[in-house]
Amino acid sequence: MEDRTMIRVKHKKRIKVEVLVRNATLDDVNGILDLEQETWPFFPANREKVESRIQTFPEGSFVVTLSNGEIVGYLSLQFINYDLENPKASSWDEMTDCGTIRKSHLIDGAYIFGVGMSVSPRYQNMGIATRLFFATWAIGVGYNRRGCMLGSRMPGYADVKDRYSPEQYVQLRREDGKLFDPELRLYEGDGFRQICLLPNYENDPPSCDYGVLVYQGNPFYNRGGRLFQRLAAWFLARWGHKIIGV
Repeated sequence: MEDRTMIRVKHKKRIKVEVLVRNATLDDVNGILDLEQETWPFFPANREKVESRIQTFPEGSFVVTLSNGEIVGYLSLQFINYDLENPKASSWDEMTDCGTIRKSHLIDGAYIFGVGMSVSPRYQNMGIATRLFFATWAIGVGYNRRGCMLGSRMPGYADVKDRYSPEQYVQLRREDGKLFDPELRLYEGDGFRQICLLPNYENDPPSCDYGVLVYQGNPFYNRGGRLFQRLAAWFLARWGHKIIGV
């Protein structure tokens, strides 16, 4: 999948930057590793993990690049089976085969699972994460999966852990009614709902190693036939971000 577009940069001077959203290849690995180190200093993906994800499920790995080729966004997906009625609190390593997805990716799995997403801190709030969300939904709709789930961080928890239990914290809201935690607030704003807490999810000091499994159903699941689903997937990948003004 390739999609060239112009996104608006919210700096002091309003400028536009051209970005390309496309499937990742093994030639992108060094750039992805640089981005991972910049974005996640506590737990960056290593070469084995990134290469294995691309080789195992090439359609589920995406990069966002600038016109000079610099990688400023990265997304990795897999398909899994999961019992939403009886959720299991698993670690990220358990759910992703230690990040390689060799054994955890099920080609006929009913759900998309977000293995990892990275956006350069230098290009935050520019719509790159939103573009990657729509790439996710293009895969989910095109493959007719039931929905998408991922393990959200809860990076505000370390600051208030002495006042709130993890169960209390994930429900904590600001005066405007929005969730207190910035990452959970982001996902709720995108339509995800919380499924369960994930203790010892990953090595993440700001989250006290907790995660939260969040889920959003696919509104196109089993609707309209394969041709309609493929057209809807193409539309989401190419134009979905325009709907919300990114």
